[in-house]
Amino acid sequence: MTKTGKEDPVWQRAVEWTMREHDGTLDEAGRADLLQWLAASPLHGQAYQEAARLWLITGLLPPSEDLDSASASCRSEV
Repeated sequence: MTKTGKEDPVWQRAVEWTMREHDGTLDEAGRADLLQWLAASPLHGQAYQEAARLWLITGLLPPSEDLDSASASCRSEV
């Protein structure tokens, strides 16, 4: 059985790096730490790529409130 979510420290770290990168708190020293972490294990790179993909996908989806209102307007047009 593989660890997921809060049970997987590699995944948690990858998510933290991704969040720091996208919220602008990853400075030059942080970028060097990220590169060192990525070089430490192929699993780190895989988790980081997956976290980055998830970040991109969730950023492209509208918030659930927007989906609810769009769905309601589609139902009222029928």
